[in-house]
Amino acid sequence: MNRLHILTIALGIGATVGGPALDFSPATQILMENGSPYYVPAAATVVSGTPIRWENPTPTHHTVTHNGCVNDESTCLFNSGTVPPGGQFTIQGLPPGRYAYHCGIHPIMRGQLIVTEDSSTPLTCKTAPIAGLQRCRPLL
Repeated sequence: MNRLHILTIALGIGATVGGPALDFSPATQILMENGSPYYVPAAATVVSGTPIRWENPTPTHHTVTHNGCVNDESTCLFNSGTVPPGGQFTIQGLPPGRYAYHCGIHPIMRGQLIVTEDSSTPLTCKTAPIAGLQRCRPLL
């Protein structure tokens, strides 16, 4: 048996039994911007349990702070702390509901997550001017 064949078998076995299972479910992406609407999309609709990732391509620090974090820490569902330029912040998902959030550094920056129970909630979408992202709103 040649070395390449042995290596292939070893890698195959390691891939099937080694390490914890990884979650490859796609994250919903939200970009932070320095101009309106500041978070793109400003209102993002996701299915409950879907990871949500905010990315900061700007040269400025920002935060992603659930509005419940402002007055009552017991209702604070997510707070990124400072997200540096080029950084990102990801949460693993939320139960169904509407979640308003803002940037703690720039209070004019506001966004909303609309979390649905399943993907059957009808949406209307239009392409945003940033690299094929779509702004989607539920048809309620």
